[in-house]
Amino acid sequence: MSTSTGQSWENCDDDIKQLINTFVILIENFLGDCLVGIYLHGSLTMGSYYRPKSDIDLFIVVREPLKPETAKALNIIIAKHSEKRPTTSTFELNVITAETAKSPALPLPYELHYSIGWHAKILNDQIDYNSKKSDVDLVAQLMYTVQYGICLSGKPIQAVFGAISWSDFMASVKADCTKFLIDENILAMPINNILNICRVLQLLRQDDQVVHSKDEGAAWGLANLPPQFTPLIQKALSTYHSSDPVSVADRKTGGIPWDRKDLLSFRDYARSLI
Repeated sequence: MSTSTGQSWENCDDDIKQLINTFVILIENFLGDCLVGIYLHGSLTMGSYYRPKSDIDLFIVVREPLKPETAKALNIIIAKHSEKRPTTSTFELNVITAETAKSPALPLPYELHYSIGWHAKILNDQIDYNSKKSDVDLVAQLMYTVQYGICLSGKPIQAVFGAISWSDFMASVKADCTKFLIDENILAMPINNILNICRVLQLLRQDDQVVHSKDEGAAWGLANLPPQFTPLIQKALSTYHSSDPVSVADRKTGGIPWDRKDLLSFRDYARSLI
């Protein structure tokens, strides 16, 4: 298994930067004066972007709620642009209003969402754009944007995003983590789930109110969690760092087998602490 070095926005591959820059222009042209800004967050802002596995995480902030027909047209534009990506991974983004960004609350309202799991539904017109939508997980993503985000277009981050309480952030993080501690959900996405569990446990143990990347969470887990989980964490980390190409179907597992007993043991340990 060959490994790669984590990339950041400043040093990412030219084709990744071009994909994002052309996307920004596309969104600017479509939204016009309704656009407040486009903000990059997640692995690409923290030096832990690995192109076979990592998504490109974005918030798009708009001045006012989108009309259903506008939201639909925008989501189709995003989905079609994502098909031009040079990687298996793609965009994961949410559109929120300026009011929501300035006064974040649990759960966080959003105008539309795009990710690889929603791609076919968007293009097949299976999304309801008339209903109100919210997600408790998004508050955690806002905190990553406030602490490490990069403004790609529009107003600066400090002028757009309001303060997020640490208690709301942790509630958002725990809610997200709980999803893959239910039943045997950890088996579906072992790489992300192991690394995310590590950084959630790091957040629970540390009190510096600073968010962490998957790489940092794994490093903390290797140094602080019981030795019996070291091989599992190392496997997740090395698979995450692998530069070997993977298909969309294999992206969640890295295309390698995982031991069910080990994963459930790690799940049970995390359950006892979260």
